Amino acid sequence: MYLSSSPSSVSHPLAAYGWDEDLEAEFASYAAQGLLPGRVVRVDRGQCDVVTADGVVRADTAFVTPHDPMRVICTGDWAAVDPEGSSPRYVRAYLPRRTAFVRSTSSKRSEGQILAANVDHAIIAVSLAVELDLGRIERFLALAWESAE
Repeated sequence: MYLSSSPSSVSHPLAAYGWDEDLEAEFASYAAQGLLPGRVVRVDRGQCDVVTADGVVRADTAFVTPHDPMRVICTGDWAAVDPEGSSPRYVRAYLPRRTAFVRSTSSKRSEGQILAANVDHAIIAVSLAVELDLGRIERFLALAWESAE
């Protein structure tokens, strides 16, 4: 994650998750609407867990679910969520991604599937309990390389 050393972003409760002055500036219009910033840490079945300054909240993704699989919300995205008291809570928007890990889908269509967003570092780890599969490591490296572009 990118951590800024500026005083205003370091004191922000989301600084440990990568919140910085640039994100704060991008989020300003959503803050003016009363929405809260948060980092998506889990997505499943139209719901997601978002870390906010108040802790982890569960939110529905119905408003940010496009038909394009490259634009669906994913782990690592910075989201604008409804404030406390909204029931149910929704992700209303998400900020533009700085980076994205993308893989090819298993379908016959040539489209990608987004795996994670806003990742600055990746570690490739494989088990040494079985014979090393160099082809598999090569695919992981290719994924990381292509996603960094």
